[in-house]
Amino acid sequence: MELDRRFHLMLFYSVQAFILALALILIARNNGKFSVYSVLYVITWTAAVIGIKFRYGLEQALFYSSDQQTQLDMYERLLTNGLLLSPQQFIADRYLIIVPVRLLGIFGIEPILAMKFLQAVCLLLLYRTCVNFLVRNNLTIRLYHAIFFAGPLLIFLSTLGLRDLEIALATTYLFLGQNIYLRQVSLLLLIPLRPHLAVALIFGWIVTKCFKHIDFKKFYFGLVAATIFAFVAGSYGYVIGRNIREGNAIVTPEIFDQDPWWRFFSNLVGLQFLTFDTRIVKMSVLNLVALRLFFVDSFLIPICFVITLMYQKLEMNLLRIQTFLSFTFFLGLVAQTEFNSTRQNLPFFSTMGVLALLGLSRRNKKKADEHRTGLASAKI
Repeated sequence: MELDRRFHLMLFYSVQAFILALALILIARNNGKFSVYSVLYVITWTAAVIGIKFRYGLEQALFYSSDQQTQLDMYERLLTNGLLLSPQQFIADRYLIIVPVRLLGIFGIEPILAMKFLQAVCLLLLYRTCVNFLVRNNLTIRLYHAIFFAGPLLIFLSTLGLRDLEIALATTYLFLGQNIYLRQVSLLLLIPLRPHLAVALIFGWIVTKCFKHIDFKKFYFGLVAATIFAFVAGSYGYVIGRNIREGNAIVTPEIFDQDPWWRFFSNLVGLQFLTFDTRIVKMSVLNLVALRLFFVDSFLIPICFVITLMYQKLEMNLLRIQTFLSFTFFLGLVAQTEFNSTRQNLPFFSTMGVLALLGLSRRNKKKADEHRTGLASAKI
């Protein structure tokens, strides 16, 4: 009897997943066409969410991150208490995520699957945002380019009932989106989803304005000074924010100790897990390195981004500086906590990857043109 019940629940869940997959296919269509990436992604997403359900059953909300269970608890509170229209409740119970899940629940979609569906929708829209930006900058899109802005890490997280892709989409559109009004809406959406991230983005935008007036002969000095300033500002921002939220006495943050800066530089190469002990990271270093090799975008993107940041004459460099300073401010915040995972940095990944890809492509094209010019001169 129990086996039959589990079979029917699994079958019902699978049917829902296939229906949502069809919806994703329709959403993925851009100008009446389907990209190879989008089709492959929807197939992968469908197989993954069904596989996770089959493997973990009712415990799937605890797979990888207990934050899935946290959001399910928020969903249950919404069902029990109804919609409480207060700013504090709006933020605390993540209404921007939970209310759409409730709407999908009206049609019989399981809450955890609805959360995963919303993540998948956001990844497809994020992919489109990045592709449109690259096309506007005259880059011909190849399938392998997706590893820079919608790669294995983002695909994996989209199969979980989290909020990471919603935050990543809003952040990416703020940097790369074409519609100024939607960019403003993206910032407004980030305020309840992750307030300190919104502050970091505003900070990066303001400080970058100063770079327009810096002589490029002093570019590297200015970048180093701005980096230190952003990190220090982020560290103090954490203390101020905590005091506003919890009423704790303001204390001096740890800034110029070795540990915060080691954490900063490790984030630039995707190896921040090396800065934590076994109380925070339970897996062995060997297993964590193996995961990095699978989720290659977790270190490929930040490394390539930092490399292209140094080429101050490349196109879009002010946007690179804005992204980097926002990221640095954000790292200053998280350096004052015990937690700093790749998931926390995820909102910046797609923008960093797109700008890195564009910069590397421009550099390779310039070298190829110089090589052809040299050959032509030699023939003459």
